[in-house]
Amino acid sequence: MKIERDVAIPMRDGVRLFANVYQPDDRQMHPVVLSVTPYSKDRTPDWISMFFMRLSGVNFGELDCSRWTGFESPDPLFWTGAAYNVVQADVRGMHKSEGHAGVLTPTDAEDYAELIEWCAHQPWSTGAVGLCGVSYLAMSQWIAAARRPPGLKAIIPWEGATDLLRELAYQDGVRESGFVNIWWKNRLKGGHNRRFSMAEDFLRERDAQPFDDDWWASKRPAVEMIDVPALVCASWSDHGLHTRGSFLGFERIGSTQKWLYTHGGRKWETFYSEEARAIQQRFFDRFLKGIANGWEETQRVRLEVRQTLTQSVVRSETEWPLRNVAYTPLYLNAAIGTLETKPPEQTDRIRYAVSKRESPDRASFIYRFATETEITGSMTLKLWVSTDAGTDLDLFVKLRKFDPAGHEVFFYGYNGFAKDAVAKGWLRVSHRALDPQRSRRGMPWHSHLRAEPVQPDEIVRAEIEILASSTLFEAGSTLQVDVLGHDADKYPAFRHHPTVNEGRHSIHTGGPYDSHLLVPVVGRAPQAT
Repeated sequence: MKIERDVAIPMRDGVRLFANVYQPDDRQMHPVVLSVTPYSKDRTPDWISMFFMRLSGVNFGELDCSRWTGFESPDPLFWTGAAYNVVQADVRGMHKSEGHAGVLTPTDAEDYAELIEWCAHQPWSTGAVGLCGVSYLAMSQWIAAARRPPGLKAIIPWEGATDLLRELAYQDGVRESGFVNIWWKNRLKGGHNRRFSMAEDFLRERDAQPFDDDWWASKRPAVEMIDVPALVCASWSDHGLHTRGSFLGFERIGSTQKWLYTHGGRKWETFYSEEARAIQQRFFDRFLKGIANGWEETQRVRLEVRQTLTQSVVRSETEWPLRNVAYTPLYLNAAIGTLETKPPEQTDRIRYAVSKRESPDRASFIYRFATETEITGSMTLKLWVSTDAGTDLDLFVKLRKFDPAGHEVFFYGYNGFAKDAVAKGWLRVSHRALDPQRSRRGMPWHSHLRAEPVQPDEIVRAEIEILASSTLFEAGSTLQVDVLGHDADKYPAFRHHPTVNEGRHSIHTGGPYDSHLLVPVVGRAPQAT
């Protein structure tokens, strides 16, 4: 492998971005696998940085990549071995690149498009460029591909959010105060080129703009404009960050040639796994090299249905969301803490404390399956709620699985957390207004345009989006819905503090209060024991 470091690439305004170029040592022309990173093209994995990230709770799993691999970047050794050139560049204003750094700005999108064209016109390039990378390195692919640079032939956005307001900075109105703060201060602000000022203060803008506006819209990719072949990865194990946007990106992307790879594991471990890299290479071989390898016969969706933390069943599907689902309401019964297929006739309520230091700190509802049941897709939890103090509520929802013996079944989650739940959802109730044009069955879409406060003891309807998941419930196993006023788990570097909550919350059920969980059951409606 031939390596050329710190190659200066001039942009339209004279700013130079710096890249490392990796080539097969054969003096031939090859397609280019490009990634653009805010985390440094030169900062490859080392045991010290990995050690401290693990101390913070991050669990990478086993990473099968070479020492030349930048964080969340494609492995140069693997791709040059497969007869591709690899280019890894620093984002504008980050590390060695010049200019003023921001977060997924329109300037970044223009830069990325120019980098694509630069790669396409190098003497060692065939003119075909593909994009590949995880997380931020996937998010940036959306904004670049939407500009349709001529040299771009295919993309592999591996778990990338598409809406920073709804998926990163806030979870449906509830401000995320852990990961985003650390990420901005340590990884972005801490890694910017000190010769230049920052283009923006992301934390200040986040706090000043909790509602959807032009600033947030400027960071939202026009994925409908993307027309190149795409292999999109979305997981059940990144609720609170990339899960929502990855699935929506796949759904809304303009390309007719698109494939979805789902999984429930750790995102970094999965990205560098033998199976995933083989699929990535086969995809690029088809669309960057033009090899007739039968890729078009690949089913459009690889669906991984989880059973336990380490057990799952993989099958092929033809579309996402799945069509062969029966959306089934399971009604909450506050009197006995159950989920039922018929709404209770009598009205009742269940109260819980909003602090985890008081008891009970949650309201729980259970449903026991009489037959094996698969739940795949996003869900809606419709609640009639009230608070006895204050003018707002922050709601945290956790769906859990228990086996027939009553033991909780955990799954992978945020940052490799190995004791996560089936699915999660959040909502600040003053943000409960829905966008009727974008909402659909099983997926409420909140407009986030203005606050609608509540009054003490006022009962209001709130529809909470429960993020996409795929889980098999065996006969005799139990689904439990927990509703809380605080984070349901102590995630590594992920939290929502402070909340707006005061006093105690009440969930109202029965009669006119049709509180229910709308569940996408594959094949047939569930049966309770």
